[in-house]
Amino acid sequence: MSPSKNSPRPFACQFPGCSSSYQRKEHLNRHEAQHTGVLASVCSLCNRTFSRNDSLRRHIRQDHSISEQHSARSALACRACRLAKTRCQGGVPCLQCRTKGQECTFDTTASTTSRSPSDERVFAATVDTAVLMEDRTAQTKHYVDLYFEHFHPHWPILHRATFSIPDEPPLLLQAVLMIGLWVSEKPSARQAAVDLHQKLGLWIREQRVQWENLIPRKENGEEGPVSICPIATYQGILLYLIFSLIQESSTRSLSLKLTLSSSDYEILSVLVQVCRRNHVFYYPGMLERYQDVDSMACIWIGVEEMGRLGLAMYKVSSLCRAGKLEDTEDRLLQLSDLRFPVPDSRSLWDAKSDMELSQLLQLEAGRERLAASDMANWISVCGKALESGSERWWL
Repeated sequence: MSPSKNSPRPFACQFPGCSSSYQRKEHLNRHEAQHTGVLASVCSLCNRTFSRNDSLRRHIRQDHSISEQHSARSALACRACRLAKTRCQGGVPCLQCRTKGQECTFDTTASTTSRSPSDERVFAATVDTAVLMEDRTAQTKHYVDLYFEHFHPHWPILHRATFSIPDEPPLLLQAVLMIGLWVSEKPSARQAAVDLHQKLGLWIREQRVQWENLIPRKENGEEGPVSICPIATYQGILLYLIFSLIQESSTRSLSLKLTLSSSDYEILSVLVQVCRRNHVFYYPGMLERYQDVDSMACIWIGVEEMGRLGLAMYKVSSLCRAGKLEDTEDRLLQLSDLRFPVPDSRSLWDAKSDMELSQLLQLEAGRERLAASDMANWISVCGKALESGSERWWL
């Protein structure tokens, strides 16, 4: 129910001479930033306030990791949370341990009766210690670097400059590690990648109800429902599917399409449907997620990675077929579904810092460019021309 205008406003501005008061702490923080000159960035989904734009961008991108934290919690709590009898949100380290700066460990001798194959152990244990050896942090960074060095040039889905190992949700980080292990070309690392791929696939299938559903959220009843779509989760699922294709690269049909197992093809089909419902392929929907963000760099990165996710998903759907099914002209995702402009140049996407990106964006602003908001410049318009009744075997 929407609060009335006469409802008490317990959060009063402490700035001398100002009598403003608000019903929510987040609104007060935003107001006080006008007095102090410190710009507060506000999340349009939950109204939380952030002092750093990169923190806000990561928060919006992950959307509280809804699909992962809810499923990761109940199966296995860390030792500290269990002793303190507090809710463990999962992850390594979990939110509580990370906040307190304490070690986050899981008892290996705990009863197995409450565990399932899809619990947080899939993510809690990174990869085989024989591969990561003693210094897990350094080795994790090593394999993440290998991902960006070898895989990223072909699939520029993630934004390297803002990818943060401690802050990424477990599914996405494990998917990146999996590919990093594979491209290292070490036999033991490749076997670890295959094992990790199987675990991720198990989690994705068993937790499908979590990431498949569209979850609406309302803000004070003043606006319509805003969908929560965790882009980082979708990125992790797509990387899992790409690795499935890499593994099956020797299995091709006469059309030279790669083969996905029936279960993986179903995951791809559901992922495409979910992204359609969440307007991930729709430019106004992309912008809506960042409507209250003031940083141009933050907005650009968020919108750009959604466009790159959509194009990568289109590429995967074009490359593969399901199991032993005969090839068909029907594709899960069409060019005409991509209602957004072509992503910007790779030089912008690979900028090494927010400052460098901001400078490059300022240079781009001075050049003549196609208007992104003009539907005539969207990929979907070109797609309709290419897909309108003509032969498409060459696409």
